[in-house]
Amino acid sequence: MEEVVDKGKGLGVPDAFIAENLIQRSIIKVREPTNVDFVTLLSAIPDLHKAEAQVLALAKELEGIAIVDESIAREASRLYDIETHGTAYLLLRLLYRKRLSKEQVREAIKGMISAGWRLTAEEYAKLIRELESP
Repeated sequence: MEEVVDKGKGLGVPDAFIAENLIQRSIIKVREPTNVDFVTLLSAIPDLHKAEAQVLALAKELEGIAIVDESIAREASRLYDIETHGTAYLLLRLLYRKRLSKEQVREAIKGMISAGWRLTAEEYAKLIRELESP
């Protein structure tokens, strides 16, 4: 995870800065999956990056939720019955738990879109409605 954050920051990816902040504040904890064989199995899927394989493996291991935005990772998660959601879900969840402010979420979304993050018009409208609600 730290490597992903460092690479993302080097590329100017806004969610990397948010992730780093959440790690520093101990809201997100960095942990490696213990089932190395499952990581290897997932890593053999074409176009699935090692970091995504690790996220999926750890979510499976902990019976948690994998936060992934890439379609290949979401497809792989369905094969192995791993619950996934995207970055928008995580940002809204942190907002509802008062770990991020509405302004921080707005800025993160704006920065991610500027960096090439894609979402449908419907998804964007839903995010904006959530951010505008009291």
